Amino acid sequence: MWKVITRDKKFCTGFCLALIVAMILPVFIKKPFVMHILILVCIWMLLGMGWNIIGGYAGQISNGHALFYGIGAYTCGIGMYLFKISPWIMMWAGMVISALTAIILGGPLLRLKGHYFAVATMAAAECGRIIFLNLDFVGGATGIDFLNKDLPAWYTMQFTEKEPYYYIFLCFVVIVFLLTKVMDGSKLGYYLRAIKSNEDSAQSVGINTTKYKMLAYIFSAVIVSLAGSLYANYIQYIDPYILMPLNISMMICLVAVMGGIGTVVGPVVGAFVMTVISEWTRSTFASINGFDLFIYGVLVIVIVTYMPGGIVSIFNKKKAGCEKV
Repeated sequence: MWKVITRDKKFCTGFCLALIVAMILPVFIKKPFVMHILILVCIWMLLGMGWNIIGGYAGQISNGHALFYGIGAYTCGIGMYLFKISPWIMMWAGMVISALTAIILGGPLLRLKGHYFAVATMAAAECGRIIFLNLDFVGGATGIDFLNKDLPAWYTMQFTEKEPYYYIFLCFVVIVFLLTKVMDGSKLGYYLRAIKSNEDSAQSVGINTTKYKMLAYIFSAVIVSLAGSLYANYIQYIDPYILMPLNISMMICLVAVMGGIGTVVGPVVGAFVMTVISEWTRSTFASINGFDLFIYGVLVIVIVTYMPGGIVSIFNKKKAGCEKV
């Protein structure tokens, strides 16, 4: 594992510098709103990196990852609300449930290709939202508030300050980011890129495309579920309207597309840019309903037109130009 990471000196240097900056930011930032944005950036980084495995590497464009986001959040919320089980335990249960759900859904859905797969995953997520809307023991449309002041904060992962959330979420971001880097240089990463490039050709040279697409779908679901668990414990309230609307699935996709799909750094860059823009426009233009979505639309049009490889393609082009000279 470490050989894959350490042999790329440029990556190691950039990663260490970025991590140092991320760790010392709370020392200089005292505004709760800015810390709130940084916490959301971590959540969206996890979401983008999770989706990138199935959408960016395997080329299977899913529009239904809000389902796994909701499963992770509801598993933690229900565990604390009904049984007082720590989210440190329930987040793993949520990942297992999401993995099983991905296995069940992946069997029929991954047989579809292109737009058919995208529409089918969207329908699956919408079915999940309707189910949670009608389950009374999880609060239905009202949702559940699982704030608990009687138990220790570190047991419930419910803090009065934002710094603990930030550092916990940052740890998970670092772990998933490094695992993505390892996957990128592993056999799995090469196989997924081959499937994305030409599935029939990949299958003709002996790659079990069904198996590796399923693995990508499972890993993707698990990471997105983790993000849902962390987000639920941050806001300490869950309902289907917050967690599982179709626009959440679209936003998860856009994070990776904006940064650069099929790259290690792309979803991280995309999450930072989109979250900052979203929260800034939402606070600055609060009187204009949906203005942040308008900005998203403009950015997507610009990126698809002028930077189809995402924001990271700017730096890749510069590097390619230097090598050519």
